[in-house]
Amino acid sequence: MERIEDLVKEYKDEWLLIKVIEIDELDRPIKGELILHSKNRDEIYEEQKKMKNDLYITYAGEIPQKGYAVAFNGTDKI
Repeated sequence: MERIEDLVKEYKDEWLLIKVIEIDELDRPIKGELILHSKNRDEIYEEQKKMKNDLYITYAGEIPQKGYAVAFNGTDKI
């Protein structure tokens, strides 16, 4: 079990799939078990589909500066 902020520092510029172990008083995940890390977001989502646990997916990279936008294009159908 590791602190999520430590995982984000360790796997910079990668997508992380984390099994949530502990949350704070605002229900934000603070500790977890790293299941998968990848530069490819789709790998994370494919693995997540197989799991039933409380999961947290995050990107451990730079947040865009104010005035910029980010768009994601997925191929999954709901």
